[in-house]
Parts: sequence; structure tokens; C-alpha cells
Amino acid sequence: MKKSGRSSFSTLVLRRLSEILLFESKDPRFRKVTISRVEAAPNMSSARVHVTIFPSTGQQELVDSLNKAAGFFSIQLGKVLKTRNTPQLTFVYDAGFDHSDEIEILLRSVLPKDSDQSEESDLDLNTETAD
Repeated sequence: MKKSGRSSFSTLVLRRLSEILLFESKDPRFRKVTISRVEAAPNMSSARVHVTIFPSTGQQELVDSLNKAAGFFSIQLGKVLKTRNTPQLTFVYDAGFDHSDEIEILLRSVLPKDSDQSEESDLDLNTETAD
């Protein structure tokens, strides 16, 4: 299948899995999960689902629970997908958001605090002149 077809398949899987996590799963912990991206294999027999969890405490147990419930998610996906086989799902934790938070904390510690205050005062001046 072409890359664009696989991309639309991944997007469909992402949307449908998000709905299943929110509305159809019985585990309330799954509501803390956000699917950041889905990588489907070229033959669409498997898909790696990258998830983020907020708050990130207990992330590994939650990812393990998602992998245990992968059969349920595949069955629910099979009801919507128009493919011969439903993909075997593997959930992995996406640490990208945690990494970006660490970078933001480092930048805030390095940047002078006066720049934040001057930006806020510039915004205040702009809102006053707009009135």
C-alpha cells in the first residue's frame, strides 16, 4: 500500500482508538491516555500506538494495562475498519512531551526573568491602546 494510504489508515486507527479509550473502555485510568501517533506496518498487520499519559506517574503500569487490553481494542477496531485483518496493537509510551517539558524548565532557568516581565508589560500596553 502507498504511504498516503497507510497514513490515512494510521489516522483512522488513531481517531477510533481515541474514541474507544474515552467512551467504550471500562477502565477509568484509560481516560488519562492521549494517543500521540500511530505507526502502521506496511502490510497493516500491526500498529505501534504511541501514547502520552497525564499525569505521567504510573505510566509503565498503564502502558502494560493497555497492552493487556489490546485484544479488546483490536476487536472494536475491527467493527469499523474495512480491511481483511485488524492490526495487532502494541502500545508504547511517548516520552516526547516529557522531554519538551524538561527543555522548557531548563530554558526558564537560563533565560533572565526580566524578559518575561517586559513581555507581559508589552502585552498590557497593547491591550490598553486597543481599547
